[in-house]
Amino acid sequence: MSKDDTSMETVKTGIQFSSEILVPGGSNLIKGDLVQGGLHAVLGLAAGALFGLPGLLLVKANSFTKAKTGNHLHEHLGLIEAEDNTPLNKRAGTPAKS
Repeated sequence: MSKDDTSMETVKTGIQFSSEILVPGGSNLIKGDLVQGGLHAVLGLAAGALFGLPGLLLVKANSFTKAKTGNHLHEHLGLIEAEDNTPLNKRAGTPAKS
């Protein structure tokens, strides 16, 4: 990866992160995933109304993580277990995503 590619990726990440400040799901909208962007926007508003700032921040963090890696936040943290009671990110044969 050249220096120009790295610089452009850094700018793109910064723009996606900044868009989450304006609207939950903004990073997915910028990526072009309108379904995930709209879903996170609705969930962000609902979480903000029900749980306040912590709920809104969790939805925004999940949205940004989904846009950058393709996985939801709970998948990275290993909070949801598979049928064999192992966290999804610890399953044998599942390649790590970077």
